[in-house]
Amino acid sequence: MAQYQHVEMFIDQPLHLSHCIESGQVFRWEKDHDWYYGIIGEDLVLMNQYGPILKVIYSLDASENILSQIESFLRLDDQINHIYSVINTDERMNVAINEYKGLRILRQDPWECLISFICSANSNIPRISSTMKVIAYNYGSRRSLMDYSGYVFPSPSKLASVGEDALRILKMGFRAKYVARVAEIIATGDIDLYSLKDFSYRESKNILMSLPGVGDKVADCVLLFSLEKLEACPVDRWVKRALHDWYSIGNNLRYDDIHEWSVDKWGLFAGYAQQYIFQSKRLMA
Repeated sequence: MAQYQHVEMFIDQPLHLSHCIESGQVFRWEKDHDWYYGIIGEDLVLMNQYGPILKVIYSLDASENILSQIESFLRLDDQINHIYSVINTDERMNVAINEYKGLRILRQDPWECLISFICSANSNIPRISSTMKVIAYNYGSRRSLMDYSGYVFPSPSKLASVGEDALRILKMGFRAKYVARVAEIIATGDIDLYSLKDFSYRESKNILMSLPGVGDKVADCVLLFSLEKLEACPVDRWVKRALHDWYSIGNNLRYDDIHEWSVDKWGLFAGYAQQYIFQSKRLMA
C-alpha cells in the first residue's frame, strides 16, 4: 500500500466543499462518509472539510505541486467575497448566495471537461457520471490511495485510438461518434484546448463550437469550468426556468440574448451567478 501525506489547510475565505463537488460541475468524484475522493492532475486525492480546515490526503508519490493543484482546482485564488459583491444584485440572488455560500466554480482539466459535457447532451447528472466513470475505468490509468482507487482520464490520443465502435459498447449511444471525432481532432493538434485560455470569450467559444457535438451550452460549460471565462453563462433547463420564474426572462429569447442579459446584470462574473441560480433552482425542484 502506497504511503500517504495528510495535510490540513486553513481556508480564510468562503469554501463549501460539498456544494462545490455536488453542483453538477464534475462527474467522477466519489463520497465515502465525509471524504470526497477523485483525480486532480495525475493523482488520486482525498478531501474533507471541517469549518475553515480543509483536510487533504495524497500519496507520497504524488506530483511535487499537488497542493498547488488542489488550490487551483478549488479556485482558491478567486476573491469570492468580491464576486459576491458584484453578483448580489437582488433578493433572489442574495438568498441563493446565503443558502450555498462557499460554492465555487471549479477549475477543471479542459479535455475531461469537454468530454463530460459532450456526454451531457440529453442526459442527467447520474448518467453523465456513469458514462465518464466507465470511460476512465476502461481506458484510463489506475491510481490507489489507502482503500480508495480512481482512474486518470484517458488522453485524446488514447480515445482516438479506441474509436467510435468501442465507445458505443460502453453504452454512450449517439455521443460516441462525437467523443471519437473530437478525440481525433484534439489528438492531431488541430485545436489546442489549453491555448483557448488566451483567446477572448467569443473567439474561444466559436472555436469550441466548431467541434462535433458542441453547441452553445456545452461550449459555455467548458469555457466556465476549465478555460477561465467566468462570463460564460451556460443555460440549461434549470437556469432557463429560473430566469423565467425569477426575472421574467422570456423563453423565446435566443441563447445569445440570454447571455447578453446575464452579462449586463452580473458583469464578468455571470458564470458564478449562473452556478448559484442552477444550484438553487435544481435543489428547490
